[in-house]
Amino acid sequence: MEPSRSVFAPLLQALRFDGLWWRKFAYLGCVYGPEWWKRCSPPAIAAIIFALIGRNRRGAIDNLQRILGDPDRRRAAREALWMFAEFAHCMTETMEYYGPRPHAIRLDPPDHDPLAEALRERRGAVVVTGHFGNWDIAAKTLRDYDRPINIVMAREVNATTQTYVRTAREQVGVQVLYSDTSVFSSINMIRALRANEIVAIQLDRMLGPGGARLIPFFGAPAPFPSGPFVLARLAGAPVVPVFIPRLGTRHYEIRVGQRYRIGRDARDHHVLDRVMTEVVAEFEAIVREFPTQWFQFTPFWPAEAPMEAAVPAREDPAPRRQVVR
Repeated sequence: MEPSRSVFAPLLQALRFDGLWWRKFAYLGCVYGPEWWKRCSPPAIAAIIFALIGRNRRGAIDNLQRILGDPDRRRAAREALWMFAEFAHCMTETMEYYGPRPHAIRLDPPDHDPLAEALRERRGAVVVTGHFGNWDIAAKTLRDYDRPINIVMAREVNATTQTYVRTAREQVGVQVLYSDTSVFSSINMIRALRANEIVAIQLDRMLGPGGARLIPFFGAPAPFPSGPFVLARLAGAPVVPVFIPRLGTRHYEIRVGQRYRIGRDARDHHVLDRVMTEVVAEFEAIVREFPTQWFQFTPFWPAEAPMEAAVPAREDPAPRRQVVR
């Protein structure tokens, strides 16, 4: 019984909802499907996954309930369903954009670009972002800065998609650095920065060296990795937040935050905490504006963080943009 299980294990893993078979099937629909399919199928497929994958559904609801600062779990559930649909739209447009028959993507550039300024100093840049909006389209767009792009990633949860995902990114000129390959991963990142390259790291995942620090996020402490900031200090590179919210069908906006510099002699943890707090505040602002585009499907805050600490509605809240689907 055990040998047969080992023989069929890769096949069963490929047939899982996050496996290679479904990824390739989705790719065919996104690239070669008719326009009505690309517009209408993502919300329907998202609703099916929302109903079937209870763990991810509950995680999304928990996070949105805290973001919204609303004790009504039914409202958070409706917003979570919307989140699943947004994720499906972003994935559809990513596969289409990376495929052989891409539609044009509208990208609204920033009025002021601290990332371009940072690269002119020839120290590279640590770009921090999150599982927010459409980072894959942003990564391909970063090639316009005429510098090599390195994305720091953990390995795929479903191993059957590992090579497929990496190949798709590298075919469009995005180099993948795995954070868990060896103890030399941080050395490779520092080497890239000193060559004036871009190293992009997710702010809401534990990747690479460095531990987590609890930083205020929507009124309660949440764990954020210190690795990107330690890396920037060691390499003498600036930290630049970049986020890509989806505004409509094949329409995105490039949001570039402030440029943060951490001196090599800044070993005081208070300096690190201050910079991390300011960067996380920028992340909170974009999530507040587009709460259903933060694709965090597992509980993000520690279980003991009090729910009543969530940020209440402000007297002058930022207007929430209307997203056209």
